[in-house]
Amino acid sequence: MMKWCCLIVIILCTIHVSAGERLTRNCLASNGTCGRKGLTCDDAFGKGWTKKGICCNGRPCCKSPVPPCVPTSCPEGYIISNDLTASTNCYFFGGDDKQNWTNALNICRMEGAYLWAPNTVAEAFAVKNTTGFGKHEDIWTGLYSPTSDENFEFVDVGGALTLDTLPFGERDQIDNEDCVEFELNTSNNWNWDDDPCDRPQQYMCEFPMKTCT
Repeated sequence: MMKWCCLIVIILCTIHVSAGERLTRNCLASNGTCGRKGLTCDDAFGKGWTKKGICCNGRPCCKSPVPPCVPTSCPEGYIISNDLTASTNCYFFGGDDKQNWTNALNICRMEGAYLWAPNTVAEAFAVKNTTGFGKHEDIWTGLYSPTSDENFEFVDVGGALTLDTLPFGERDQIDNEDCVEFELNTSNNWNWDDDPCDRPQQYMCEFPMKTCT
């Protein structure tokens, strides 16, 4: 009887902890922060803070009333994303000016930008709609393999991944090459493909909006 009681307690505790962790992740995913148990978000953080669900142990998930700082100017030739919920950065599409990966990288760096590092499918579609590139246009990203072993990272901005653990979309084919291009296919899905770095292709520069004056 004692063993069964202990087992029930363990199961209930596991369920409680699991649910608490899940709710915390939901709070973080909405850019919220956990408040204090028994206090409203206003009382815990100040005027304007709103409740967006709950966190562990019944605490409120609070969201700041302050909007993100978004400067209104981009470098010449760059366009700010037309969907600021997906990205607040500026982008430059090279269009018909095809370059190898290294040349494209250096062109972006001249403006303090970097080769595109697409993080979400929402950002990818926002950039497409902002800059106007079409389907089946191969575009260099900043993703490359410095060790030529199918382990990739984003140059300048960092962040490692393999083409089998993509943030979204799908791997196109296995070429065992060191630089990665990106395209929207006819099925309206995003393909990532490793190509030879010396192949001239279209490119996208991303300019980070980090500060406001």
